[in-house]
Amino acid sequence: MRFFHLSPKMVKNSHLYLALVFVFLLSSCQKDDTPKTDYSIESNKYFELISQHENGWIKEARYGSDEPTKEYEYYENGFIKSAKIYSGIPNHHLYMEVSRSEDNKPLWSKYYNPDGSLWFETIYENGQPLTKKVFSEDGTTIYNYNDGGDLISVNFTSSDNLSSSEMVFNSASEERTLTVIKNGKTLLQQHLPYQEKFGSGMNTNTYMPLGNPFGISETSYIDKNESLSQSPVWQFSVNPLEYMYPYRLFDEFFYNNYRPQAGISLAITDELYQSIIEQYPVTEDVVLVGGVKYPHGYDNFTAVGKVGDSLKDAWEENKEVFELKYGNQYVSKVGYGKTYIIVGAIRNLPTHSNAANDIKELARRQMQHIIYDHESLNPQEQRMLGKVWFEIKFFSTLKEHRNGIPLNSYENYLDAVQQVENAEPSVIQLLYSSFEYL
Repeated sequence: MRFFHLSPKMVKNSHLYLALVFVFLLSSCQKDDTPKTDYSIESNKYFELISQHENGWIKEARYGSDEPTKEYEYYENGFIKSAKIYSGIPNHHLYMEVSRSEDNKPLWSKYYNPDGSLWFETIYENGQPLTKKVFSEDGTTIYNYNDGGDLISVNFTSSDNLSSSEMVFNSASEERTLTVIKNGKTLLQQHLPYQEKFGSGMNTNTYMPLGNPFGISETSYIDKNESLSQSPVWQFSVNPLEYMYPYRLFDEFFYNNYRPQAGISLAITDELYQSIIEQYPVTEDVVLVGGVKYPHGYDNFTAVGKVGDSLKDAWEENKEVFELKYGNQYVSKVGYGKTYIIVGAIRNLPTHSNAANDIKELARRQMQHIIYDHESLNPQEQRMLGKVWFEIKFFSTLKEHRNGIPLNSYENYLDAVQQVENAEPSVIQLLYSSFEYL
């Protein structure tokens, strides 16, 4: 029998080998025991995941345990395909419904009254509004637009078909022409400036722009010349009114601004507001929203006292005919300035709170990088943020920014801001007062 003799060197090497094997096995066990970040999207008590795309992102989902509060469908690229939004005030009802294309262009939208009747709807073509119809007990108002999304006419027909109004816009002659007809007889035909001026009337029940009984306007300008800025912060919904002025603000909204419909109705007469709320009808968690206002000043209508008595007499003598001609409210104040809004929205957030919070922090840092030129995400962080849909968009009162432009770099952001700063101040708000208070 032959015996092998182990030298001290061989014993030392064997011990080293065993030690290396032990360390490897220990590290392997430790690696396997380390919990992996869970990026999955799952249903819970308040959220139902109906179906998913092959990439794991949401295809169809809904919120609400007993009655739905939101029902929506995404394209595989993360854009909204359709959404239904419900309200609980005064009762549970569908109040907003949108449909959009795979490249995020609006197709149509509908808004409903609490009783389920259609309030107003918009049909789009190539991403621009084509027609908008507003329905009320008084009748139907139809807004018509050209290929560029500019308003070319507004038509109203009463429910009994006995009266009608037509406002035709002519940009070449810089005027608009109003014709009001009742029982086949022309009650009023008036040529007005292309842009609404002081005294321009509006029927706030039908949203029909009407005549101006005041004639030449005397105004008093108040210079504000200030800037109001708010850095992007997390919010549970996209609320443009915190960062922009509602373009038309009727007298009743001052006293009834708690009504849910008061805010939504701004979508009838403000394309920018409508564009923003229809691009983000669903927020799965929170969104980053910030903006800048440049109020340059306000013009106040001062000629009311000189003509108020005669107009009040005409109002009281035949209110129905007066409203057919001039509506129930008139422009009493005009605000000039600029404003822009930045929205950073996340979709397809993982259900696990730790993973969701990590991604939201990366999204916040990415927003800081885009608008403040802060340090960019490293490749690993970019891959992590890429597990969800995240988009930063820039909106402003300039027409070219109405539907928003994606922000991908600090230079991209600076270009958009520069366009706003280089533009002349424009009308950013029309405030109306009631004829009955004259």
